[in-house]
Amino acid sequence: MLHCSDIHCGRPFVQAHVDAALALARSHTWNAVVLSGDFSQRARVHEFEQARELVAAFRAVAPTIMVPGNHDAAWWHAPFGYGDFARVHERYRRYICEDLAPTVRVPGVTLVGLNSAWGTHPESLTWYPRDWRVKGGLTPVQLADAHARLAAAPDGDLRLLVVHHNVVRGRLSNRWGLKQPLRVLDALAAMPVDVVCTGHDHEERVERVQHGGGHFVVSAANTLSSRMRGHRPSALNVIEATPDMLTVQAWGYHDGGFTPGPMRVSLPRRGTAPPHDPAGAMHGVG
Repeated sequence: MLHCSDIHCGRPFVQAHVDAALALARSHTWNAVVLSGDFSQRARVHEFEQARELVAAFRAVAPTIMVPGNHDAAWWHAPFGYGDFARVHERYRRYICEDLAPTVRVPGVTLVGLNSAWGTHPESLTWYPRDWRVKGGLTPVQLADAHARLAAAPDGDLRLLVVHHNVVRGRLSNRWGLKQPLRVLDALAAMPVDVVCTGHDHEERVERVQHGGGHFVVSAANTLSSRMRGHRPSALNVIEATPDMLTVQAWGYHDGGFTPGPMRVSLPRRGTAPPHDPAGAMHGVG
């Protein structure tokens, strides 16, 4: 699977990064493509029109799952829970995907999406104004729904959950992406999920997360826009699996293309062997 995020059509858009991502997509055979939100910068029509063309290009390569990001949410239609919340994702639904919580199934892989981008709805609000419009949220109902959809996957499938907001604290930002992050981690650790794909934090992240009695691999893709943190190059992630092993690796942008980088995790698939403790594993998150 190819995992890209945070295209940000609009002022931060970088054509060279997107062209390189599409070149990589077209040069390999993929089971699926993951696009984990922030297709636009300001949820404007012309941004979504451009994003729709890019989504179509990825869809021409492989089945593609998309979820909205906070920049795709027209929060001003329902500020702080007042107004018409149906309009918050009206343009995203029209131009990108009608379903805010899609399920995509291909042979050997089940991908489940959730919408974590609530705008300024109370589900994502905290007491800190800096978080407003930025931080995401996942409700207990959403998490139970994802659990059920993942549990319904055929035996032996690789199971991926796709949300926009980062589910672990950013190393560079030092910020959690979601409201009540430990509650969300409790739910994720209890799910039959192999990989959780996220974006939002604009920092590539690939590691095994162990929390409570469960574990999963986090695949956090960096942005394809100009908004990289810490002057890092743009990056995307590649997820590969055999019947026995799972590998996730970040690919960085250099000299006009994406190439494999040093950030990589590889571990046995669920049910094959007890997971070893690879470099970069994260224990007791929180």
